[in-house]
Amino acid sequence: AITQTQLSSRIESILNNDSDKEVAPVQARKRLAEGLASAVADFTIGRKTTVTGTSATGGAVTGTGIINI
Repeated sequence: AITQTQLSSRIESILNNDSDKEVAPVQARKRLAEGLASAVADFTIGRKTTVTGTSATGGAVTGTGIINI
């Protein structure tokens, strides 16, 4: 997983990628979507997270795990 700072840098780079070119809007949107999806996946997949919730019987539950694909 990448850090939030790395994610921010990647997003900025993705947004700047087509900013100084003449590009068809459809192509630009597709590249933007693909780039953002990749950056978000790199930020979340492999990250350890803690989840809290309520069990079916009403008790609190907490779990920790690694986010996978």
